[in-house]
Amino acid sequence: MSYITKAGVAAAALFGATLSAQAAEITLRIASVNPPTALSVQIAEEVAARITERTEGRIAFQVFPSAQLGTTTDSLEQASQGLPIITFTSASFMSQFGVPELATVEGPFAISGAEEGQTLAFSPLMQGYYDTLAEKAGVRVLALNWFDGARHMIGAAPYPEPAALEGVKMRVPPVETWLNTFEPLGVVATTVEAAETYSALQQGVVTAAEAPITGLQASKWYEPAKNITLTGHFNLFLGWVTSEAVMQSLTEADRSILMEEFRKGGEELTQQSIEKEARIKAEFEAAGVTFHEANLPAYREATASFWENWPAGTYDAIRAAATGK
Repeated sequence: MSYITKAGVAAAALFGATLSAQAAEITLRIASVNPPTALSVQIAEEVAARITERTEGRIAFQVFPSAQLGTTTDSLEQASQGLPIITFTSASFMSQFGVPELATVEGPFAISGAEEGQTLAFSPLMQGYYDTLAEKAGVRVLALNWFDGARHMIGAAPYPEPAALEGVKMRVPPVETWLNTFEPLGVVATTVEAAETYSALQQGVVTAAEAPITGLQASKWYEPAKNITLTGHFNLFLGWVTSEAVMQSLTEADRSILMEEFRKGGEELTQQSIEKEARIKAEFEAAGVTFHEANLPAYREATASFWENWPAGTYDAIRAAATGK
């Protein structure tokens, strides 16, 4: 199956990218749809500086935030063409490129938190998915351990039990992982762009949504919706991928440096997100937000049908890889 589109071909022509296997120096373009103020972009810049130093200038970088090089899909197409580009993405997004199993790690309650996520991201199970992705799409994962926090529910009311969501108009992205998780809970899944969700909550178009705590601070959804239920239903495996052809053009030593530093960057972002979340919760409470605990065993049971869409044993394999057992 080919994942190369006309956009990718045009990008290849634009950048004139033919890499020699003997290339000793290369400039990699770091592309993200996030703004330069995003923690992921800021840490990526630090990672880039460390790599350039460790490789004694053999690998240099240019950073292009705010979708300057196009959408995430555009950047992935460029990477698959062999262009020297690194882009920010997620496991679910990458699952569209010939490895549908990558979506499972972002399924409901697949992991209990960032510590398990770090273990799973570099497990033999995930490495197998990464290798298949490189073979089928020409895209190599550098690290998918840039966790920005578990996702929780926010709304006009608390949702401590799954039954409380029955009939609730909830902002749910039109993504299979989300739909297969929330529709069994009885919500009225409603598609609303992220930028429009604040007004949708304010006007009652939807009465609930979900996001990580750090994301809720940036979006300010906590202003029209004052109840946050700590479900922790999803943890997105975010991070960076690049061209497999580019990786193979580097020396083994430089490939190792690239992988090591992007993994370290993910660990840094994860820790900073955890620390930031604690501060944000205090700010939210001061602004009148109430946090509610959720009946997590009940939520796990209510969303178990998600795993019926996958081969038997998928969930157990993920849990074993995440816990190292």
